[in-house]
Amino acid sequence: MNIYEVHKSNPDIFNQLTLKDQLFLYYKCPQKDKILQLYSNHNQINFTIRGKRLIHHGNNTWETNKDKGFFVKRCAFLQELPSDYSDWEVLVLYLKDNYLKKVLEEFRQDLPVNNLPKVSSEMFHVFKINTQIRNCYESLLPYFEKPQLLPDTIFEGKFKELLYNILAHPDNKHILAYVNQLTGDYLIPIWEVMEANYMYNLKISEFAEIANRSTSTFRRDFEEYYKTTPGKWLTMKRLEKASLLLISSEKSIGDITFNCGFENVSHFSRIFKDTFNVSPSEYRNQNK
Repeated sequence: MNIYEVHKSNPDIFNQLTLKDQLFLYYKCPQKDKILQLYSNHNQINFTIRGKRLIHHGNNTWETNKDKGFFVKRCAFLQELPSDYSDWEVLVLYLKDNYLKKVLEEFRQDLPVNNLPKVSSEMFHVFKINTQIRNCYESLLPYFEKPQLLPDTIFEGKFKELLYNILAHPDNKHILAYVNQLTGDYLIPIWEVMEANYMYNLKISEFAEIANRSTSTFRRDFEEYYKTTPGKWLTMKRLEKASLLLISSEKSIGDITFNCGFENVSHFSRIFKDTFNVSPSEYRNQNK
């Protein structure tokens, strides 16, 4: 599920504003299912106003709360209702690469862009919130109810102030390093996209969106790097992960199917048996 498209196409559920093709939302999360697989083809910053959710990506889990912000690159992830369920009120800012580059260039001389850390390949980045940052994003909230209160130029000034304060915070240099990387002709490497997202049940076109490429360019770049097709690589990578989970965990076959990106249990079982000559259950029993 492309969460960006879901948000954009449902303004009656997700209060939203647009600013120069950037989408901003402030809403109470309507999630009903225990866990959802989502992906976004745009960078995202989110601030929890109230409540919480559990976010899973790869082997990592984060609990959202009002004391920390999240910068999320284009990626897939799982969003889970916590056992002590409560409403989740959240401000979400979708930011395209070109806009982030523009803001950085505008404030470059005032930001600590020297001696930045190496850019991490992680898709989720927690960042620090101080009083200035909190005051900035809370000042945006009233305009979701009455967007006519301010002209775009003034609203954009408030929003740029928020971005500047995030990037200028000395503990947020990892965010600044990523945005600074975008100012060149940076294109996310194919391997970085695939190693971080192969375990999610996405179409090739959706992997291409995350990689910021057309489907044809994605296939060409993929095959140039991996020397095989995306379909074959994904099957083998997912089977490797599934075989490891069968041996090292007590997860059910259904959970392993979901956690490794297969469509359903019967599809997983058939492909697994074709490859290993035994069913997943038999494989688990033999190797334990």
